[in-house]
Amino acid sequence: SRKAISGQNNYLGMVTSQEMSENEMGYRGSKSEIKSPQPKVISVKEQRVDGSYFGFYPKLRCTLMGFERNYQFKIPSNQFNINKKLFSTNKNSEAEINPWFLTGFVDGEGCFSIKIQQNAKLKTKWRVRPVFSITLHVKDIAILESIKNNLRVGNISKSGEKAVMYAVDSIKEIPVIINHFDKYPLVTQKLSDYLIFKKCYDIIKQGNHLTERGLLEIIGLKSNLNLGLPVKLKEAFPNVTEVNRVEYKFNGIPNPFWISGFTSGEGSFQILARNSNNELFARFSIHLHIRDLEVLKAISTFFNEFTGKKVTLTKKSAQLQISKFSDINNIIIPFFNKHPILGMKSLDFIDFKKVCDILKTKDHLTSTSVFNRIIEIKSGMNLNRK
Repeated sequence: SRKAISGQNNYLGMVTSQEMSENEMGYRGSKSEIKSPQPKVISVKEQRVDGSYFGFYPKLRCTLMGFERNYQFKIPSNQFNINKKLFSTNKNSEAEINPWFLTGFVDGEGCFSIKIQQNAKLKTKWRVRPVFSITLHVKDIAILESIKNNLRVGNISKSGEKAVMYAVDSIKEIPVIINHFDKYPLVTQKLSDYLIFKKCYDIIKQGNHLTERGLLEIIGLKSNLNLGLPVKLKEAFPNVTEVNRVEYKFNGIPNPFWISGFTSGEGSFQILARNSNNELFARFSIHLHIRDLEVLKAISTFFNEFTGKKVTLTKKSAQLQISKFSDINNIIIPFFNKHPILGMKSLDFIDFKKVCDILKTKDHLTSTSVFNRIIEIKSGMNLNRK
């Protein structure tokens, strides 16, 4: 149910069984890198193009998106020449992004990682570098341009045929990332990844990663970051002391713009039809791992509409669904009008509002042409958006 693409550059690789596990329901952390050099067909999420899920039986995004959390990021010295005229979706990429929006978006889409690679020229024989990255479908390159222009650090490069990646891996530029997330903290489980990332950076900043003791400390920290240590590092450092992961505690939704940023990455605006009588209805939803149940409850509370029925649970997932028409029109649409969605998903929201305006009149119940107009709009949303 996702488009498969072949990696077109030498940086894409085969996903190991360890990396595959990150796509399973048990994971809700930063996205990881592909480590093996062998080329392989991968799946690229059409971020904010397809919505979190679709149809009458929605499935968790991390299950559907294939290897979305496994894009490799090796930043070439000469960045790929990206055709901005072709891929950009927002001419106003210089516009200021609310800092809480950025944090919310990174809570959904960002990755904090520590790259450790062999390098015979170094005293320790290993090169260590911190990397902050966001990888999206090329249709959403404009939002990466906006993030880059606002932070004023990092680079954007191609990552396969249909993906682009914004990454910051310069020791001189990482403090900008640290300063942002210290001032505007992450909300989800990804906060624990960030705190490990920050500890590793502090070691690197002091130059201690160039010593055996400092290297071992970073490897111990990395063992609890994202997927943990790759096989090569486990074999090279079998006796490394693992560092306990910082315990995560949800501290509430800090700002309404955090919700719009998080929704730009994780939310879905849908128009659905009931098979029985062609009844149409609008639905806003967010689907996460059950570890982030408190996040979903807090989002619902933020909309002043939380009841036990709003958040539904399965064994490993939690889902917020709002489809009551009065809630959609009186709460959801006004909220996102005031705190805008960015990227291609903003076009879904615009179409979502168009359909809701038609549904208010109920003309679709008596007019075939009006009903067909809604179906036409629906057919161009999410996965089908060009």
